[in-house]
Amino acid sequence: MWHTVLVDFDQVYEQFKLPVWRLARRLTKSDEEALDTTQEIFLRVWRGLPGFRGEAKISTWVFQIAWNHLRAHRRRMGRNRQFISEGTGGDRELAMIARDPQADPERRAASVELLDRVEDALGELPEHFRVVVWLRDGEELSYREIATVLDLPIGTVRSRLARARDALRRIVEI
Repeated sequence: MWHTVLVDFDQVYEQFKLPVWRLARRLTKSDEEALDTTQEIFLRVWRGLPGFRGEAKISTWVFQIAWNHLRAHRRRMGRNRQFISEGTGGDRELAMIARDPQADPERRAASVELLDRVEDALGELPEHFRVVVWLRDGEELSYREIATVLDLPIGTVRSRLARARDALRRIVEI
């Protein structure tokens, strides 16, 4: 028999509102639509919390709800949208350097240029590669967590991430 785990919604919301919004923003490309879908996602989280059994980490559970809701939302909207990139993983450091007025101007310019190239390269990747890169490098989920969120075997997650990174390297080097 499974037992539910008591989780405080306010804590879950505070911890995941920004990451969920970023995922929604990447898929919708609209701040307003991202905000609306984020609210819908957290309504689902709130409704589902009484049944949360703790079999997975709360982050995995929340991202799985978010991913499923956003995929359904895109189907309802009838749009073939793509992720936008707002800095994943190592891009955060580049973005910080690019915005830092104290940074060496040459270093800042190089960071801006590289960040632009990475963002453009991410935009060229197929969605199934972009989402794996974002969940791993942007949200720092484990391979197992990504596999759970996307309902994929871990081997598929690893191969997609490796292929995505190879493709990014090739695109950025051009």
